[in-house]
Amino acid sequence: MDEGFIDLRQHTETGISQVSFWPSFTDIMMVVVVIFMMASSVLILRNMALVRDLRATIDAQHNAEEAARSASETSATLEEQLAQTQNELSRLRMRLMRANEINQTRSEEISRQAQRLLDLETEKQQLTASLQQARRESQLHQDQLAQTQAEYAQLNQTHATLKTRLQEVLEQLSSTEKSNREQAAELTEFRRQRSLNDQQLVSLQGEYDELRNKYDKLIRPARSAVGKHVVSVRYFKEGGNIQILLKESEDEADFKSVGPERLNERLARLKDTYAGNLYVKVIIPENSGLSYSEAWNFTYDLLKKYDYYHQGEP
Repeated sequence: MDEGFIDLRQHTETGISQVSFWPSFTDIMMVVVVIFMMASSVLILRNMALVRDLRATIDAQHNAEEAARSASETSATLEEQLAQTQNELSRLRMRLMRANEINQTRSEEISRQAQRLLDLETEKQQLTASLQQARRESQLHQDQLAQTQAEYAQLNQTHATLKTRLQEVLEQLSSTEKSNREQAAELTEFRRQRSLNDQQLVSLQGEYDELRNKYDKLIRPARSAVGKHVVSVRYFKEGGNIQILLKESEDEADFKSVGPERLNERLARLKDTYAGNLYVKVIIPENSGLSYSEAWNFTYDLLKKYDYYHQGEP
């Protein structure tokens, strides 16, 4: 009970915090319908009373008219009563007309209220459909949000895995760089050792050649230019560039400058011309600018290819 009115709502619990808009709207519509039905009932009852009064009045009019006709000739009082009755009848007819107008107006109002109820019901259905659609969209958004959160969690996990893998790769790279530095140091040491070995090899090769020459002198006749065609070759460096001078016979007065290819061509031709009798004399001037290895390799290569004494050597 609130201010003298009965609470017609079905759900009046105040502790429920999740009551939506639509149950409240339904309760309001129910109250409107009840009020409309009560007003209609009162109006119908009043109209029925008016109809009974009107019928009674009409019957009374008929009775009065009969009584007036019978007594019109004998009593003026009855004429006055008749006039009053007619006036009363006119007033009753006007009241009836007024009641009919009121009834018509209320009927129209009832029709409008009914149409309004229909419109409200239609709007309620549309709003209900909109609410359901909004709930479905909300559920869809929640599902998408849950999926997005799951994907985000998976991405975080993947990122953590990649970060761990990157750390491992960096550690391996650091270890590899350290190993490379150690290998580079070993390679430098190896190259230094190889250079020393090459120097030792050149020294041993020189010693071997000296021993071989001594051996050849013991078992072979000494190399001699007597009776041979002597070719002189001067080999040295000048300004960092190799210089080769050639004198093809002892009869020529001066040396001629030649390149390596020209030298090989001339010596090959002379070897063919003086087969077995070509004596190649290699001259390394003092302060030639050559290393022992360069001088020895040049000399040994020419003698082995063209000098009569070194032909057939392995």
